[in-house]
Amino acid sequence: MRHSQVQISLPRTLRRWLSTTRVRWSITTAVALCSLAWTVSTVNSADVAASAWGQRKTVPVATSDLEPGRVITAADITFVDRPIAVVPNDVAVSPIGRSVTRSIARDEVVLERRLAGGSATGPVSQLDGNSLAFAIPSDASTPPTRIGDHVALYAPSEVVATSTRASGPASRIADRAVVIAVSEEAITVGVVIAEASAVAKALLSASVLIALAD
Repeated sequence: MRHSQVQISLPRTLRRWLSTTRVRWSITTAVALCSLAWTVSTVNSADVAASAWGQRKTVPVATSDLEPGRVITAADITFVDRPIAVVPNDVAVSPIGRSVTRSIARDEVVLERRLAGGSATGPVSQLDGNSLAFAIPSDASTPPTRIGDHVALYAPSEVVATSTRASGPASRIADRAVVIAVSEEAITVGVVIAEASAVAKALLSASVLIALAD
């Protein structure tokens, strides 16, 4: 009989214990600590993800495909945050008003290497400080080209022969000239200054052949 009374009294004791202020405070504190632990874990996970990418940098990005010769306006670019780990070193600082020398795809970061410097316009705007432009007369052998294409230039070996050029009927006088203007009469290309002398000599003495290059 006593044993049955003990069994019946246990739930009442438990209810009485749970109803005390100290117990309710303990339970509330435990729930709060669990919530805090979850929040800290979430923040730490975000910090780990951010650390994996590193710091971010605001960079100019093209809003549409930009072809060589285009002068960039405010509508052509937008500024977005990108992880520094994936941003090239030569991000354009002030691209607005400058001419595109190499094609820039939509959503691509605008780089200094794809732009001409200064406020110049036209073909000269696509030259950097280490290049000169030459107009190569067009003929039936000239391949179709467009602004921004890279081409190699060849000339008769007897005209431009040097100790560093291999013997043969023709010698390459420019490796990666860039097309900066196209007309029916000529293809204007920019070459580095180191190749300018050979290109000028070939144009004065003989014809120059244009070959498309990657």
